[in-house]
Amino acid sequence: MSETKHKLPPGAMREVLENQPDVSLVRMTVVAGTKPPVHRHPYAQIDYLLKGSAEIKVGSETMCLKAGESLYIPADVEHGFLVSEVEQEFLEMFVPGREDL
Repeated sequence: MSETKHKLPPGAMREVLENQPDVSLVRMTVVAGTKPPVHRHPYAQIDYLLKGSAEIKVGSETMCLKAGESLYIPADVEHGFLVSEVEQEFLEMFVPGREDL
């Protein structure tokens, strides 16, 4: 397990659980009130929310995710988690694996 080399916003922490050329798995924790920036990357992403709830923007759609639910984000699609009133913890899987972790 190691910390990411990719810069995260204050209030967000990513723990790398596995990082291989074909897939990466990380645990992300975001404290209440954090607003990660909307972004895009060349990796397909699956998020599984372990704790809390999250309002998520994927492309032009905004949805709410609760603990125990998952979400698929295609590669190169703009997305971001909006400010939350509660701490969030989720697993993120990236395909192919991220070389910036």
